[in-house]
Amino acid sequence: MATDQNQNQKRNTNSRAADGGCAPGCCDTTSEQTTGSKATTSVGGASANTIRDGVRAQYAKVARGTGGCCGPAGFSADSAKRVSRGIGYSDEQLDEVVEGANLGVGCGNPTAIANLSSGQVVVDLGSGAGLDALLAAKQVGPNGRVIGIDMTPEMLERARTNAVQAGHARNVEFREGVIEELPVASASVDVIISNCVINLSPEKDRVFREAYRVLRSGGKLVVSDILLSKPLPKVIADHAGAYAACVGGAVMADEYLQALRDAGFDNIEMSKRSAEGLMAATLDLPDIRKLAAALPANVLEDAMKSLWSYDIKAHKA
Repeated sequence: MATDQNQNQKRNTNSRAADGGCAPGCCDTTSEQTTGSKATTSVGGASANTIRDGVRAQYAKVARGTGGCCGPAGFSADSAKRVSRGIGYSDEQLDEVVEGANLGVGCGNPTAIANLSSGQVVVDLGSGAGLDALLAAKQVGPNGRVIGIDMTPEMLERARTNAVQAGHARNVEFREGVIEELPVASASVDVIISNCVINLSPEKDRVFREAYRVLRSGGKLVVSDILLSKPLPKVIADHAGAYAACVGGAVMADEYLQALRDAGFDNIEMSKRSAEGLMAATLDLPDIRKLAAALPANVLEDAMKSLWSYDIKAHKA
């Protein structure tokens, strides 16, 4: 049974608005379309591979420090820490990770709600520079294992370096792959985590089917993601810059829920908090400013109010 609790905003999203939004520039295309319960993305006829190529190119820039998915190039470590503190990471967690693992690109903290245990096998979908994977590694201990999946070679290189520096080279590994086709054996994983990544996938239904495949019986998927409470105007959903800013790639919450159910998940829990402050900085991005200038007054700002940051748990029986 799914629960959808409209929680009061407990975290300081204003710091994120000042320092950067959620993933502007993380991909170059798309509008969100759904058929039935399938959360799939199509952009002016662009293929899923084309969309992923755009995401990969932008994250490569982030890994090299020459571009931003969540704010301007040169996003500082202090800014990333302020952003992450505002979305649920504790000072203790942020102080224990190696410098360079935290890029400030999430919309929640799945490691705080996953209830990880010693000895578990964990997969992180879209592991980036390794923040959540390294935090998970500490929780599962030396007898556990964490596998980070990312499709960007530059991110993988950075994450592997961070794992060595953090002393987790033995129980953390990072594999190149797409989250719609996981390089992970079936029924081999206890917990899957993901942080503000699935909204950028052009084939979310495939992501959920793959997650279900690799989980063991009794396993769970724990996700932080951006979802919608009402459809976006087509002019925004079709705008490449809006997709890149974690806006156009988001789907309706009920469609996301149905896609999870269709993949086989049950006992699904969903809680939400407003992402309006979280996303506010996207309005200052050059592409978004151009879009806003071409729209009737306040259309884009009103659309931002339909964005919500969700924490989601889904179980495999």
